Amino acid sequence: MHELSIADAIAGIVMEQATLHQATRVKRVHVRIGEANAVDTEALTFCFEVIASSQPVLNGAQLEIDIVPHRARCRYCGTEFHVVQCILQCPDCEQWEAEVCAGTEFMIQDMEIDNADIEPEGGNEHAECAYRPEYSGGQ
Repeated sequence: MHELSIADAIAGIVMEQATLHQATRVKRVHVRIGEANAVDTEALTFCFEVIASSQPVLNGAQLEIDIVPHRARCRYCGTEFHVVQCILQCPDCEQWEAEVCAGTEFMIQDMEIDNADIEPEGGNEHAECAYRPEYSGGQ
């Protein structure tokens, strides 16, 4: 179950950023995961909740997951198509020369935090923090 190690990595990165931005609480974490990564989103959410519950700053944080479809473009005819079961054969010309153009992403898109030092209009203690790692790795 690689979802547990993924959830642990997400929690670690989020905690680093929360500390950097002096967050008192993380409310929401938004991730983009490519379909080709074969992540069970229910298992990932469960694992993240378990890990987050043991850290006061993360406790109660909601994990929002966007799945990016696995797509490729045929180098021969230019057709863009949905990749099924990692088969990169073009459905139009049936050539096997395709380049993956989406669906291998894995990144923390942004996170929403409470921060005692920032008080926006309206008096709520709330700040948004965006973190975009250099690596949005593949398979």
